[in-house]
Amino acid sequence: MTRSTRLAAALLIASVAAGAAHAANPKDVARAKNTRQIAECVRCDLSNADLRGGFFQLANMIDSNLSGGKFDGANMAGAQLNGANLSGASFVYTNFSGAQFQGADLRNADFANAWFNWAWFTGAKLDGADFTGAKMIGAQLQGADLSKVKGLTSIQLRNACADGGTKLPPGIERPWCPY
Repeated sequence: MTRSTRLAAALLIASVAAGAAHAANPKDVARAKNTRQIAECVRCDLSNADLRGGFFQLANMIDSNLSGGKFDGANMAGAQLNGANLSGASFVYTNFSGAQFQGADLRNADFANAWFNWAWFTGAKLDGADFTGAKMIGAQLQGADLSKVKGLTSIQLRNACADGGTKLPPGIERPWCPY
Protein backbone atom coordinates (compact mmCIF):
# COMPACT_ATOMS: atom_id res chain seq x y z
CA MET A 1 0.00 0.00 0.00
CA THR A 2 1.47 3.35 -1.02
CA ARG A 3 1.68 6.33 1.31
CA SER A 4 -1.06 8.20 -0.58
CA THR A 5 -3.35 5.14 -0.43
CA ARG A 6 -2.80 4.85 3.34
CA LEU A 7 -3.52 8.56 3.75
CA ALA A 8 -6.71 8.30 1.69
CA ALA A 9 -7.82 5.27 3.74
CA ALA A 10 -7.10 7.11 7.00
CA LEU A 11 -9.11 10.13 5.84
CA LEU A 12 -12.01 7.88 4.82
CA ILE A 13 -12.02 6.16 8.22
CA ALA A 14 -11.86 9.53 10.00
CA SER A 15 -14.79 10.89 8.02
CA VAL A 16 -16.90 7.79 8.76
CA ALA A 17 -16.05 8.00 12.47
CA ALA A 18 -16.99 11.68 12.55
CA GLY A 19 -20.43 10.85 11.21
CA ALA A 20 -21.11 8.15 13.81
CA ALA A 21 -23.91 8.60 16.34
CA HIS A 22 -23.07 11.03 19.11
CA ALA A 23 -22.65 9.40 22.50
CA ALA A 24 -22.45 10.79 26.00
CA ASN A 25 -19.15 11.90 27.46
CA PRO A 26 -18.07 8.97 29.72
CA LYS A 27 -16.61 11.34 32.34
CA ASP A 28 -19.90 13.26 32.50
CA VAL A 29 -21.86 10.00 32.87
CA ALA A 30 -19.59 8.88 35.73
CA ARG A 31 -20.00 12.28 37.40
CA ALA A 32 -23.79 12.10 37.07
CA LYS A 33 -23.88 8.56 38.49
CA ASN A 34 -21.86 9.54 41.58
CA THR A 35 -24.52 9.35 44.32
CA ARG A 36 -22.15 10.12 47.20
CA GLN A 37 -23.01 13.78 46.71
CA ILE A 38 -25.63 15.90 45.00
CA ALA A 39 -24.91 15.70 41.28
CA GLU A 40 -23.17 18.76 39.87
CA CYS A 41 -23.17 18.37 36.14
CA VAL A 42 -23.46 21.83 34.56
CA ARG A 43 -23.09 21.72 30.75
CA CYS A 44 -22.58 17.94 30.88
CA ASP A 45 -23.00 15.78 27.80
CA LEU A 46 -25.33 12.94 28.80
CA SER A 47 -26.84 12.58 25.33
CA ASN A 48 -28.04 9.05 24.51
CA ALA A 49 -26.91 7.83 27.96
CA ASP A 50 -28.77 5.03 29.73
CA LEU A 51 -29.36 6.35 33.25
CA ARG A 52 -32.64 4.58 34.02
CA GLY A 53 -33.50 4.56 37.71
CA GLY A 54 -30.76 7.11 38.47
CA PHE A 55 -30.72 9.35 41.53
CA PHE A 56 -30.46 13.02 40.51
CA GLN A 57 -32.48 14.66 43.28
CA LEU A 58 -31.49 18.35 43.57
CA ALA A 59 -28.93 17.87 40.78
CA ASN A 60 -27.59 20.94 39.02
CA MET A 61 -27.76 20.09 35.29
CA ILE A 62 -28.14 23.61 33.92
CA ASP A 63 -27.37 23.80 30.18
CA SER A 64 -26.64 20.04 30.02
CA ASN A 65 -27.39 17.80 27.04
CA LEU A 66 -29.66 14.89 28.02
CA SER A 67 -31.10 14.50 24.51
CA GLY A 68 -31.98 10.97 23.43
CA GLY A 69 -31.14 9.58 26.87
CA LYS A 70 -33.05 7.00 28.89
CA PHE A 71 -33.95 8.26 32.37
CA ASP A 72 -37.07 6.13 33.01
CA GLY A 73 -37.83 5.78 36.72
CA ALA A 74 -35.16 8.29 37.76
CA ASN A 75 -35.52 10.61 40.74
CA MET A 76 -34.92 14.14 39.43
CA ALA A 77 -36.96 15.94 42.11
CA GLY A 78 -35.75 19.49 42.52
CA ALA A 79 -33.26 19.18 39.65
CA GLN A 80 -32.07 22.40 38.01
CA LEU A 81 -32.54 21.81 34.27
CA ASN A 82 -32.75 25.42 33.09
CA GLY A 83 -31.51 25.69 29.51
CA ALA A 84 -30.93 21.92 29.31
CA ASN A 85 -31.64 19.85 26.19
CA LEU A 86 -33.95 16.94 27.04
CA SER A 87 -35.29 16.56 23.49
CA GLY A 88 -36.18 13.05 22.38
CA ALA A 89 -35.25 11.55 25.76
CA SER A 90 -37.37 9.08 27.74
CA PHE A 91 -38.47 9.96 31.29
CA VAL A 92 -41.32 7.47 31.85
CA TYR A 93 -42.29 7.35 35.56
CA THR A 94 -39.58 9.92 36.43
CA ASN A 95 -40.05 12.19 39.46
CA PHE A 96 -39.53 15.85 38.46
CA SER A 97 -41.37 17.34 41.46
CA GLY A 98 -40.00 20.82 42.06
CA ALA A 99 -37.70 20.68 39.01
CA GLN A 100 -36.79 23.83 37.06
CA PHE A 101 -37.16 23.75 33.25
CA GLN A 102 -36.95 27.46 32.38
CA GLY A 103 -35.75 27.77 28.79
CA ALA A 104 -35.17 24.00 28.48
CA ASP A 105 -35.74 22.03 25.27
CA LEU A 106 -38.25 19.25 26.03
CA ARG A 107 -39.40 18.69 22.44
CA ASN A 108 -40.47 15.13 21.62
CA ALA A 109 -39.48 13.84 25.07
CA ASP A 110 -41.53 11.04 26.65
CA PHE A 111 -42.83 12.09 30.08
CA ALA A 112 -45.57 9.43 30.34
CA ASN A 113 -46.67 8.97 33.96
CA ALA A 114 -43.97 11.34 35.26
CA TRP A 115 -44.48 13.63 38.27
CA PHE A 116 -44.20 17.40 37.68
CA ASN A 117 -45.69 18.57 40.97
CA TRP A 118 -44.52 22.16 41.55
CA ALA A 119 -42.18 22.08 38.51
CA TRP A 120 -41.50 25.31 36.57
CA PHE A 121 -41.84 25.47 32.76
CA THR A 122 -41.51 29.16 31.82
CA GLY A 123 -39.92 29.50 28.38
CA ALA A 124 -39.50 25.74 27.85
CA LYS A 125 -39.80 24.31 24.32
CA LEU A 126 -42.47 21.63 24.58
CA ASP A 127 -43.60 20.74 21.02
CA GLY A 128 -44.27 17.00 20.66
CA ALA A 129 -43.57 16.17 24.32
CA ASP A 130 -45.77 13.33 25.62
CA PHE A 131 -47.42 14.03 28.99
CA THR A 132 -49.80 11.05 28.98
CA GLY A 133 -50.72 10.29 32.59
CA ALA A 134 -48.27 12.87 34.01
CA LYS A 135 -49.07 14.40 37.42
CA MET A 136 -49.06 18.22 37.31
CA ILE A 137 -50.21 19.40 40.78
CA GLY A 138 -49.00 22.95 41.28
CA ALA A 139 -46.99 22.88 38.03
CA GLN A 140 -46.07 26.45 37.07
CA LEU A 141 -47.10 26.90 33.43
CA GLN A 142 -47.19 30.69 33.23
CA GLY A 143 -46.25 31.74 29.70
CA ALA A 144 -45.57 28.15 28.58
CA ASP A 145 -46.63 27.00 25.11
CA LEU A 146 -48.26 23.59 25.56
CA SER A 147 -50.31 23.87 22.35
CA LYS A 148 -48.45 21.04 20.57
CA VAL A 149 -47.87 18.55 23.40
CA LYS A 150 -49.40 15.07 23.44
CA GLY A 151 -51.50 13.29 26.05
CA LEU A 152 -52.42 16.31 28.18
CA THR A 153 -55.92 16.59 29.65
CA SER A 154 -57.89 19.22 31.57
CA ILE A 155 -58.04 16.84 34.53
CA GLN A 156 -54.22 16.67 34.68
CA LEU A 157 -54.06 20.48 34.76
CA ARG A 158 -56.90 20.94 37.25
CA ASN A 159 -54.47 21.95 40.03
CA ALA A 160 -51.70 23.49 37.90
CA CYS A 161 -50.95 27.22 37.61
CA ALA A 162 -51.40 29.03 34.30
CA ASP A 163 -51.92 32.61 33.17
CA GLY A 164 -53.19 34.44 30.10
CA GLY A 165 -49.88 33.79 28.33
CA THR A 166 -50.14 30.00 28.69
CA LYS A 167 -51.02 28.31 25.38
CA LEU A 168 -52.91 25.01 25.64
CA PRO A 169 -53.92 22.27 23.18
CA PRO A 170 -57.39 22.59 21.64
CA GLY A 171 -60.15 21.54 24.05
CA ILE A 172 -58.02 21.88 27.20
CA GLU A 173 -59.50 24.12 29.87
CA ARG A 174 -57.13 26.76 31.27
CA PRO A 175 -56.27 26.18 34.91
CA TRP A 176 -56.15 29.29 37.04
CA CYS A 177 -53.59 29.27 39.78
CA PRO A 178 -55.29 28.59 43.11
CA TYR A 179 -52.08 29.26 45.06
